[in-house]
Amino acid sequence: MRVLIRNTALDGRPLEGDGEVFTGETVTEMVQAMKGATLFSDQRDIEDYIDMVLRNAKMLSGVELAVRGDTAEEKAASFLDALIKHGLAEVQDDKPARIPIPAIVWQGIDAVRLSGQTNMLDRPVVARLAGELGWSDAARWIAEHPKEYAEGVFRGFVVDPQGGKS
Repeated sequence: MRVLIRNTALDGRPLEGDGEVFTGETVTEMVQAMKGATLFSDQRDIEDYIDMVLRNAKMLSGVELAVRGDTAEEKAASFLDALIKHGLAEVQDDKPARIPIPAIVWQGIDAVRLSGQTNMLDRPVVARLAGELGWSDAARWIAEHPKEYAEGVFRGFVVDPQGGKS
């Protein structure tokens, strides 16, 4: 996957066509690459880096980005999603690789999405709601595959005709 992280004007406006392209197989690798490009960074891990970017965006440009998640993978996915929603990043891939999942899992995820009861990046709540809505296979898959779920929310899911990972 390739993502253009846009440079910004002093007021926080993204500059069209100006920025740096980062690549990675996963959202975590993508944010790790962004972290690695930061000069004079004393951020120890991805979560410290994300927190630093959030503070700087608010303090220097008045841009407030909301990031959620319990794991580094979930936070990385939420972080990239927030950057994209604010026009600060753009996915460069024509067709990002979607995450293959069994049909029963997709039906449960889609049921939660259609219910509108939570942000789909809030994986623990999505898993709980899937179970409450009667999709126990989906709830179990979401709980057992946090990395694949986070990547699927960001890149998309595709129903695997062979059943996917269960």
